[in-house]
Amino acid sequence: MRLPPGTVPHGERAGTAAAGSGPASGGLPDQVNDGDTGVPVVQAASVEVLRVYGAALLFPGLLLGLSSFNLAAFWAADGSEGLPMRFTWGVIGLVVGAGIAGTWSLLGERRAGAGHGLGPRQSATVPVRGGADLHFRVKVALLSLPAEIHRADAEAGVYAADTVRSWLDPGERVTVELTGDPADPQARITSRPRSRALLLDHGRGRSNVNRVIAALQE
Repeated sequence: MRLPPGTVPHGERAGTAAAGSGPASGGLPDQVNDGDTGVPVVQAASVEVLRVYGAALLFPGLLLGLSSFNLAAFWAADGSEGLPMRFTWGVIGLVVGAGIAGTWSLLGERRAGAGHGLGPRQSATVPVRGGADLHFRVKVALLSLPAEIHRADAEAGVYAADTVRSWLDPGERVTVELTGDPADPQARITSRPRSRALLLDHGRGRSNVNRVIAALQE
C-alpha cells in the first residue's frame, strides 16, 4: 500500500536506516557496537584505556612516585622548605611510571589479538570440533602455551594448566571446560593470574585464550 509522502512506517523512526544499510539521508550513521557485549566500540576502548592507566597508577606508578619522593630528599632543602620539591618529583615519578607501564600493557594487549573482556582475567566460549581425539587436542593446546597440565579429566571435560613462571610473570591458570553435545561441543577457555594482586598482565591472559582457541579450531 502506498503511503502518503513523509509518512513513516509503523515501528520505524524518522531519520534512521534499515539494518545493514547506510545512514539515512540527513541523519547520523548507525553506532558501531561490540558484537559480543553490545557496548559501543569507542566507549569500550575508552574504558580499556582508563582501566589500564588507572591500574598503572597503583603499580608501578605509586611505587616509582614514592621512590622519587624519597630520592629527592638528597637535593631538597631540609624540613618544610624542601617538601614542594619532593612532592613535585614524587608526582613526576608517579606519572612517568604509570605512563610507561600503561602504554606497555596496551601495546601488549594489542599484539595479543582481539579481546574477550577487560583486564588480565580473560575468558571466551567457542564451538570446537568433536571427535575421539578432542581430549588429546586440548592437552596439546595447553602444552603449547607453554604450560604444565595438572588436571585432565576427559569424563568431566575439565582441563587445567599453569603457565611457566618468570621473574616478571607469576604465571596464569588456564582452564578448558567442554560442554554440550559430545559430537558438537563448546569449549569455555579462561585465563586467570596466579597472583590475585596482579592488575596488569601486558596481554598475556588474552594471548593465552586466543592461542588455545586457535589450536582447538584448527
